[in-house]
Amino acid sequence: MAQILLLRSNELTKYSHLGGNVDPDVYKPCILDAQRTRLEELLGDTLYQKICDEFQADTLSGDYLTLYDNYIVPFLIHQSAVEYLRIGAYKINANGIFKTAPDNANAVETSDINALVKNQSNKADMYANRMVQWLVLSGIPEYSN
Repeated sequence: MAQILLLRSNELTKYSHLGGNVDPDVYKPCILDAQRTRLEELLGDTLYQKICDEFQADTLSGDYLTLYDNYIVPFLIHQSAVEYLRIGAYKINANGIFKTAPDNANAVETSDINALVKNQSNKADMYANRMVQWLVLSGIPEYSN
């Protein structure tokens, strides 16, 4: 079964600190991780699958479109950024695991990266809480808290 990414191609780099030149092959697994480890848990299996199916078919409407636009997208932007910040500096290939650094840059301290992760994580948690509050009040039948 093909995995559906619920963020459009440039939303993560457009609305986060990730630069537009970040390789999509590196950040796409981060989006998928955010979806499968956090979003699916928040929405539940049934609602998560409905959102994925309707997103793929481009038929989101009504409360489902509101949920997607106002809650899912901002949550996934920040949670995906968290996932990327944790692994973005590392490259894995047949020769081993490497930490990359451009020639004209200084290495960032672990404490600085942790601060960025915490900031993005706090934002993702805020959107998650708002999403759950909205879902409780919305009456969407596929949602069960």
